Amino acid sequence: MSDPVVFDDSTVPDHRPAPDSVKLAGQFAEWIRGETLVGRMLANLKTGRFPEVLAAAALAAEDDDPRAELVAALSVHWDGWERGSIVPLEVAEGLRDAGLEAFLADPIEQ
Repeated sequence: MSDPVVFDDSTVPDHRPAPDSVKLAGQFAEWIRGETLVGRMLANLKTGRFPEVLAAAALAAEDDDPRAELVAALSVHWDGWERGSIVPLEVAEGLRDAGLEAFLADPIEQ
């Protein structure tokens, strides 16, 4: 019997499309307009790779960059949802109030 093949993240190609800030902003705007439920909107952001966009922005933001505060505030709300410590509506309102729409209009690139 042969040993099972073990894959790590570096050997498996990622065939998913790159994150699209315009599409993410559109999904968030649907919730703002009342066209989608909060849980669906958060799930859409997650599958649209918003966590990766946020992580890349956190790495790219300099400490003295004024947008570093925005990225930190968005991260607090998103991480709260990911960990289940903040209910979805509070997360969505927190993302809105922190400036998610402005962030997605001009994300910090790597």
